[in-house]
Amino acid sequence: MNSDSDKTIPLKRFFAVIRRPLFFIAINFFLTNTLFSLLPHDLGDIVYTTGRIAIIFYAGWLVIRRNIGGLWQSALVGMALYFVDHVALKGGVFLLNYIFNPGGMGLAAFGSVIFSFILFIPLAMLVGATGGLAARYRGGKSAFDDQ
Repeated sequence: MNSDSDKTIPLKRFFAVIRRPLFFIAINFFLTNTLFSLLPHDLGDIVYTTGRIAIIFYAGWLVIRRNIGGLWQSALVGMALYFVDHVALKGGVFLLNYIFNPGGMGLAAFGSVIFSFILFIPLAMLVGATGGLAARYRGGKSAFDDQ
C-alpha cells in the first residue's frame, strides 16, 4: 500500500531532468527566434512555435520516462516551461523595452503576453501531458500513476 509520503516529487532529480528542456527553451528563444525571423512569410514564427511545442512535449515525456512524476506533473512541466518561454523571456524583453523607452508600447505588449499566457495554459498543459502519455505508451509506467 502506497502512502502519500511515497508519492513526493524528488525535486533534485526533477530539476536535473528539466535542466535540458530549459536550455532548449533558451536556445529556441534567443537563437532560433532571431535567425529564422529573417525568413519570408512568417516562416520564422512557425519554426519557433514548432520548436516550443516540441520542447514542451519532450519535457512531459522526460517526466514519465525518468520516473519523476505522473501525467499531472507532465502537464505542470508543460505549463512551467511555457511560463519561462513566454512570460519570463518574451515578456522580459517587452519590460526591458518599456524600461528603456517608457513612452513606447512595452508595457502594453507585456500585458498582452500575460493575457495570452493565461489563454494558452490549457494547451501547454495538454502538450506536456501528451508527451507524458507518449512515454507511458512506449513502455515507461510511472510510479506516481494510480494503479
